[in-house]
Amino acid sequence: MSSNNAPCNKFECKICGKIYKRRSGLTRHAMTIKEANSVKSTIYDLPEKAIEETRQVLVYHIKERLKQHSKHVGNVHIMVNCTESQFFGVFKGHIHNYYPRTGNYKCIFKGVDSYSTLSHILGDDNWGAKYFLQHQKTFVLTYQLPSNPSNHPDPLQKSCLYQESDPLQEPDPLQELHLCQEPDSLQEPDPLQDQTLMHAARKQRTRKPKPIQIVIGWKRKSKSDVRNIVYMLPKLFWDAIIIIWDAIIHSVYI
Repeated sequence: MSSNNAPCNKFECKICGKIYKRRSGLTRHAMTIKEANSVKSTIYDLPEKAIEETRQVLVYHIKERLKQHSKHVGNVHIMVNCTESQFFGVFKGHIHNYYPRTGNYKCIFKGVDSYSTLSHILGDDNWGAKYFLQHQKTFVLTYQLPSNPSNHPDPLQKSCLYQESDPLQEPDPLQELHLCQEPDSLQEPDPLQDQTLMHAARKQRTRKPKPIQIVIGWKRKSKSDVRNIVYMLPKLFWDAIIIIWDAIIHSVYI
């Protein structure tokens, strides 16, 4: 269900992207996902009408975050009061992680079919879109085609990286000396410069693009007073990316 044979003899989960060296590791991961979707002792059966009302509440809160102004775009975090049974009734079969120690759940939706999958779960094809006047549409971003620089090369960057020398222009001896100059073996390296370069390389290495995905989970939010009396409120959380698409700017009319 969630397996995909990755190159170089690695096995990757298509949902969370976790990579295993052996197929047995991916098989155990799939069994963990199956167990996460099994009914727990803390879950009770709800009538279908109650589950349908929960779906409608979720769609309402999502659409309330789809605003017309550009200041409301970007990563969005939504919190909704929801019991464990309500969450399980809506998202059973699509739960990816369950944490027994805390009792928390997590679902991950990404890829080209993520919007249609959530449309089936929520029972609403327009759960992630809201239309306004002037042909403007605000929607939840679930998938984006990978960019290919070869299809749309940047002419400025290309001219900078691949600029050839003018055959009619005489070479600059100072520039050639600077490019071909070898480091002085007697000169001691500058520790401050090396530290700066290492810091820049580490920062560039750790900066990874955030994946386009929707994370939906459930957790218990608990607090306590000065006498350590604990009171809890179950919460459903929803993390997604919201963007505005102006059909006039893109010359596409809805």
